[in-house]
Amino acid sequence: MPNIFVNSDNSNLTSKIYKAGKVGKSAAAAEKKMQDVVRAIVGKAPGFVTDKSAAGKGYTIRIEVTKVEAAGGTVHPEIVRFPSTAGKGGRGEEMVSTLTKDPSITVEGTSEGLLLDGIEAVTENIATKSLPLMRMDMLKR
Repeated sequence: MPNIFVNSDNSNLTSKIYKAGKVGKSAAAAEKKMQDVVRAIVGKAPGFVTDKSAAGKGYTIRIEVTKVEAAGGTVHPEIVRFPSTAGKGGRGEEMVSTLTKDPSITVEGTSEGLLLDGIEAVTENIATKSLPLMRMDMLKR
């Protein structure tokens, strides 16, 4: 099987892959942290790349911070087929089932650093668990 491309380009402001607007002033740092973690996990995984060397079919791991509270927050992950194609009925996007509930970020304290550490840990977990799902789905494509 050829290398599987994982899109991690968050430069399109109208269609961001990593969204952390609910984090407030730390949003840009949180989005950069998510991107860096996904690239690091994918870069170490055999059979996966984040550069365009594996042109063709691949995936995007979208991650959005959906809730932030004093003690942490919630993150919503999605695995979307890349390049983007319409789903059933010609609407939406073709997605890969993650079969998990949205992971929580637990923070003991109120510093930006602790929140970013929590986002980093959750993103690492999401990216690691996404790799076998993408590998299995690729066999169907």
